[in-house]
Amino acid sequence: MTSFESTLDDAFDELEAKLGRPPNSDEEAELREGLFLTWIQAARFDELIQYMLDHYELEGGFGDASILSDALKRAGDLPRIETLFGGLLKSRKRAFARVWKQAQEAHIGAMRESAKHMAAVMEAYAGLYHGYWSMQNEEGMAKVKAEMLHYQAHRSDQRPPRQGNE
Repeated sequence: MTSFESTLDDAFDELEAKLGRPPNSDEEAELREGLFLTWIQAARFDELIQYMLDHYELEGGFGDASILSDALKRAGDLPRIETLFGGLLKSRKRAFARVWKQAQEAHIGAMRESAKHMAAVMEAYAGLYHGYWSMQNEEGMAKVKAEMLHYQAHRSDQRPPRQGNE
């Protein structure tokens, strides 16, 4: 459990005790969002990144990732943007790879799962692209576009085009 999740659990317990009943879904969402924003204001970026990588490992979290990425952009912290979206890409690509071979063999369940995982990979790429775009990093944007095109083509026999003097 990440430090954010632990703190969130404690806050839920406190809210439940204060209310004398379990919080409803709106109260839970408000509490979570408030804590998330408080941690952003406190620049607890590494802990929030760890939470995001753990909690949204396979899918979702685009709203939270965008909020965190915007805060990192304001802080001029491109390495953490890369850590956030790079970590999401790594876990989501692994999930895709686990089912892709069966999907190519027309296994219906694997086809469905691979499509879901592909969408999650593209969502993470889009977040990384936006991070580069927001910091006006043309080289990073070009690299992400090339990787996205390569990944969409599912060509494991070829590498993405090289950029610049790599």
